[in-house]
Amino acid sequence: MSTVYEDLSTLLEKVYKHAEALVNEECEPPEEFFRYEEQISKVRELSKIKHASRGAALTLLSYKVLHPEQDIRAHKEEYENGFSARAFDTKVTIPFLIEHSLPRNVETHWLTQTLSFAPVLLRGVQLKTVPKACGPLLVEVVNDANESQNPDLIYFMMVSIMIELILVRNKDKVVMTRPKNLPIDSVKVLIFKHFNHKYKNNAPRLPQLAIYAIYKCILDKMLRFEGQSLEPIQRMKSADRKAGTVGDIVVSKDGSPIEAVEIKFGKPIAVVDVSEAIEKVRAESVSRYYLLSTEGVASEDVEIINKKKSEFLKQNGCEIIVNGVIDTIGYYLRLLPNTTEFLSDYVDLVESDEDTGYEHRISWNDICREI
Repeated sequence: MSTVYEDLSTLLEKVYKHAEALVNEECEPPEEFFRYEEQISKVRELSKIKHASRGAALTLLSYKVLHPEQDIRAHKEEYENGFSARAFDTKVTIPFLIEHSLPRNVETHWLTQTLSFAPVLLRGVQLKTVPKACGPLLVEVVNDANESQNPDLIYFMMVSIMIELILVRNKDKVVMTRPKNLPIDSVKVLIFKHFNHKYKNNAPRLPQLAIYAIYKCILDKMLRFEGQSLEPIQRMKSADRKAGTVGDIVVSKDGSPIEAVEIKFGKPIAVVDVSEAIEKVRAESVSRYYLLSTEGVASEDVEIINKKKSEFLKQNGCEIIVNGVIDTIGYYLRLLPNTTEFLSDYVDLVESDEDTGYEHRISWNDICREI
């Protein structure tokens, strides 16, 4: 990739990161959004419409930032003082949008006849588009940027386009990667990284889904589960609403819980957790109760935890098992013919669960690319 293409790609990445931070509310809206409200409002209106014009505007504006002397209205080389916007769109903008799963045309935004045969985009030029609003808006946005002597204005016009593209993307389904036949150690690393990625919301949901996926795999393969069923996983609940439930995951027989799992996120299992679990299951019909944590078991509490578990088993007949989530997954994976079924079930859950979102799905794809 030549330097001019690299510069364009670098600019798009900068704009994307700024826009993503704004979407995620990691920074305050820039003052420029209010200072240039008239121009920004046109950009936002254009960007909300599903049409190649918004992608074309992104290409033209980015080129203007890097080459302020260029008249971006002359978007084809055959025009006087023109340049090939389509070439930059094809080689930089489209690959960038694909990389970030953002809305785009398949090959270039100039594939549409309206843009492919469009004249120099002077004010007043009529572009026949569907929806009709796209043509006039594109002409206005391009002329606003072309007439501006302020690179900040054009930059924040780009940020506004990128924000809308991100919002559209975040609402859409992500096609998730489904690895096959990975070694168990690789699966453990993959799951660990997925759990520990920095998320804005609902990170504790992921280990719940992973353990649920394991149970889906083993339920019909182990004799101890014969005649038993896996109850549907419930939505995430606040602590006060969760009181009274047997666990995050429940295996039952004839409507009565037989085995249950409670999962902790971001803190090791401590004595207090075991004491609370004992009180929770004391009057229940469960014969085995798992306390799992993404952080394992607090080393300083192991001795007293083992003592409490042993005493409760003698008194009640219920075995309480404490362990790490990743170690538990690794143990059960060794009982399966391969890891493919588990990974497929986990991906299905992350893809469809109401408590996971775009950030959990796209991070999985990103992490899978690293293995």
